[in-house]
Amino acid sequence: MYERRIKSVVIFLKDSIDRILAIDRNTRDLVDETNNKIEKMHRDLRDKLSEMENDSIEQSKILGKKKEDEIDEKFKQKVQVIKEENKSHLEKIEKFYKDNEDELVRSAFNMILEGKYNA
Repeated sequence: MYERRIKSVVIFLKDSIDRILAIDRNTRDLVDETNNKIEKMHRDLRDKLSEMENDSIEQSKILGKKKEDEIDEKFKQKVQVIKEENKSHLEKIEKFYKDNEDELVRSAFNMILEGKYNA
């Protein structure tokens, strides 16, 4: 009878130890799986942040180029306005000279002859 009891206690202890070991394996597997998921989440997060940073840099480049083009266009327009103003002034000067050429030459000649110039 003691032998049967001892045998039954031994079987019970063996089953208990087997269940504890199974629980321990399952716990280790669960911890490993959780750690792997966490590592994957970290990698995914780093990748997403890197992608967002690259997108932000690209958007900044695009915005910078757009602003540069706008400034360049405004500058070209101002240059064109100044060229047109200079052309208009030059045409007025040329017209004035043509209209008054004889008088200007005569006046300059008289100034030279009379010594009324600053040399």
